[in-house]
Amino acid sequence: MTGATYDLSARVAIITGASNGMGLASARLFAASGAKLVLAARTRAKLEAVADELNLTYGNGQDIAVAVAGDLGDKAHLQALVDMAVGRFGALTTLLCSPTVRPWLGSAIDTPDDVFDEQLLYILKSRFWLSSMAIPHMIAAGTGSLIYIGSGSVFEATGERSVNCIARAGEWQMMKNFAAEFGKNNVRANTIAPGMVESSGSQALFASEEGARRIADLPLRRGGRTDEIAHAAAFLASDASSFTTGAVLPVDGGRLLHAVDAMLTKSEGYGR
Repeated sequence: MTGATYDLSARVAIITGASNGMGLASARLFAASGAKLVLAARTRAKLEAVADELNLTYGNGQDIAVAVAGDLGDKAHLQALVDMAVGRFGALTTLLCSPTVRPWLGSAIDTPDDVFDEQLLYILKSRFWLSSMAIPHMIAAGTGSLIYIGSGSVFEATGERSVNCIARAGEWQMMKNFAAEFGKNNVRANTIAPGMVESSGSQALFASEEGARRIADLPLRRGGRTDEIAHAAAFLASDASSFTTGAVLPVDGGRLLHAVDAMLTKSEGYGR
């Protein structure tokens, strides 16, 4: 699966969170599939190393990826990403927003104001701002795909990630509204809802007893890989998903099924 690609040769994409995890895996797959890329993350050295890797591996002597480091909570930086895509590559067709802030764990009533503001800023407001800046260029290009890597939290209510769930619900509604308003312009919007995906930020959870228990409860009995999220993103960026908009795509090993092993056994007189 890791070697499979989509035809993204006509795509110019901004990918946020591109220096780690799902954003990095998506950047590699998009580049392998022919896309031109503007890569965004906070740490300049790591981001430039990713751009260098993609240009060397997939550029055929040309720069197909450019790094623009900065704070995604800064509107001026977001505008710089859009300007770079249009100025360097002549268009902007695709926006992939990968996670850039971790959920805050704690009771809703104990949430500090700065934490609440940070979660809303990076999960909802910055994605709204960047999408709003990108959409006019997608309309001009005649095609567009807004892709948000969200969270299974959008389907949940929990006592430990309340603010994250609230922000994700807002992000989901934002996606649906963009899909409804700009479908007439051939601009699509969709959300990927990952489950437990093994990356640098989740290593402690995967190594813990709680992580092992959660994995054992999944129908597929394993955690996910970042490239599996990347393939979902590439699908949504490509013409293969041309009739898909306003959707939330769970890529979670069956977590949302809330499946349990059979409790009624033959010894209890059921079945044959």
